[in-house]
Amino acid sequence: MRFQAILLSLIILVSLLISGAKFPSTPSSKENVSQTAPAETSVFVKDLYSALSGRVALVGQNLTVANRNLNQNLNQNLNALSRNLTVTADKLDQNLAALKQIASANVHDFLAKASDSNPENPPSVISYPALISKAEINAEQIFPCNANQSAFVSKAILIKYLDYNFNVFELNPEKRWPIASLSKLMTVLVAIEKIDLDKEIIMTEKAVSSDGTVGDFRAGEIFKIRDLIKAMLIVSSNDAAVAVAEDFGEKEFINEMQKKAAELKMFKTTYLEPTGLSFINQSTVDDLAKLATYIYFNHPEILEISRQKETELTELKSNTSRKLLSINKFAGEPDFIGGKTGYIEEALGRNLIALFEINDKTVLTITLGADDSFKETARLKEFVQNCQK
Repeated sequence: MRFQAILLSLIILVSLLISGAKFPSTPSSKENVSQTAPAETSVFVKDLYSALSGRVALVGQNLTVANRNLNQNLNQNLNALSRNLTVTADKLDQNLAALKQIASANVHDFLAKASDSNPENPPSVISYPALISKAEINAEQIFPCNANQSAFVSKAILIKYLDYNFNVFELNPEKRWPIASLSKLMTVLVAIEKIDLDKEIIMTEKAVSSDGTVGDFRAGEIFKIRDLIKAMLIVSSNDAAVAVAEDFGEKEFINEMQKKAAELKMFKTTYLEPTGLSFINQSTVDDLAKLATYIYFNHPEILEISRQKETELTELKSNTSRKLLSINKFAGEPDFIGGKTGYIEEALGRNLIALFEINDKTVLTITLGADDSFKETARLKEFVQNCQK
């Protein structure tokens, strides 16, 4: 309707202009009376032009605002779509990674079963040489013990003849539990496999501000990776663990820890950070046994360090040495092969992984959530020693 009104006004305007053009330039006396008509027409044209100009300007403004709003809405929708696509892609990557780990584990299991039926075609999986050398000894010859669970107070326990891959006793083997500084076994393992041990690291303010003061580290000091590994294993230094992860790239280092856990089929293990201070660092005695077994057969140097009663570190800037005394009560004992302690308040108890030579067998003991992990492990040792030989 508005457009029709404007069109009608334009028609009237054109008609008036045409009719006005036919008047003579020198009007007679009778025309004086009608001479005011062109003047009134001119006023009308000006008013109409002003009105139309205002309408056109208003329409232009409305179109500009509408265009701006449309662009804003379009940009917002595109940004939201982009964010949704990014989140979807990230979730897809995570799911694919998880599926890859599961598929890899299934393939390894399939190949392991296939190799049992066809010994000439062994699978490409992690091998433990000592298992092969004693393969003819079966479980019946090991004489498992008859355990009384009431004798133990830990939340989860595992005793294993490591050379024969035989569990002597287990309690809540799949119960997830905060592992505290047992995390440092994986931290050390990744450092050994991924970093040059002679690399020199400068201790940062972030590293030395970690909970705990063992090692007496100060910002600006310089140590080799191999000495920081000693500090992690002997006195469970959080400073050393943070320094190693930070130098590698903390996020990338944690990813390597989790990747190694997946490689070892530790599917119920989570690492959030390298020290074990986080309650999220959790595992089971079953998973920890896989880690300890891998270390025993592939990196015995880790156990060799951890069984020392004391060690020395060299600070390279000042070229001075400092002595560290082990916090592990079994360190230095002749039957102790190596291990690691772990404690945080959130764990509601103390954890300990320890390997011993008992009755000419390598025995792995793992306790999680013990009131006193050393006393509990001593009871586990006595239990195995009293087994029928």
